[in-house]
Amino acid sequence: MLDAQNNAFRRLFEEGKKYLALQIDYAKLTATEKISVILGMSVLFIIILVLSVGAGIYLSFALVYLLEPLVGIVWSYTLVGAVFLLLIGLVVLFKKRFILIPITRFISKILLDDDKNLP
Repeated sequence: MLDAQNNAFRRLFEEGKKYLALQIDYAKLTATEKISVILGMSVLFIIILVLSVGAGIYLSFALVYLLEPLVGIVWSYTLVGAVFLLLIGLVVLFKKRFILIPITRFISKILLDDDKNLP
């Protein structure tokens, strides 16, 4: 009888070890998937940011040349610079709404929600 209990305990212990190993593997896979999504979105954001900066430079020069016949070259550069300063002010003013909250929502959605909701 003691031998039967010992075997049952040994089998239970082995099954517990297998279950724990499977849970660790699952946690590793889940973490890898979530980190991959976050890094992929970060790389995409950086690429879009770099391309947007390039487009912004070309568009700002186009705006300068468009305004030059109306106000002169110096004032056209001044107006475009003022527009950029206004945009910087708006970003700083609304940084929580436009930057911090969406980033926090995205990361918490990936890290805390079910695995079914990953993009």
